Amino acid sequence: MEQRWTACSQSTMSPASSSAEDEIFSWVGIIMHLPTMVARQRKEITDEFFHYRHLTQVELWDKYSAYKLWAKIEVLKDKDELAALQARLRKRFPVDAYNKARKEVDPNRIHSNNMLEKLFPSSETN
Repeated sequence: MEQRWTACSQSTMSPASSSAEDEIFSWVGIIMHLPTMVARQRKEITDEFFHYRHLTQVELWDKYSAYKLWAKIEVLKDKDELAALQARLRKRFPVDAYNKARKEVDPNRIHSNNMLEKLFPSSETN
């Protein structure tokens, strides 16, 4: 486990955003090293990592308002899981305002990518 602390951010798209200036946030990382070159062992370690991450997601994320860092979010292929992730992000972040700003400053989506389009679909693409 890795744990870091940070002050709150005024950026509403930050997982550490808060209107309370004295609020602090903790970043917790799950790290499983791959100390072997044996493919079977590496697969077992990787599988265990994803199993543990899934358990924390189911048991802890909503309870403690936990969110992944943007760089760690995977675009889910399962439509139901993706829809659940989109709904969860929409609960925490101002997705409509974000999409409005994206449309205004980048109408041709030059600065967009597949991840942004999947996580924050505009009402036009739903």
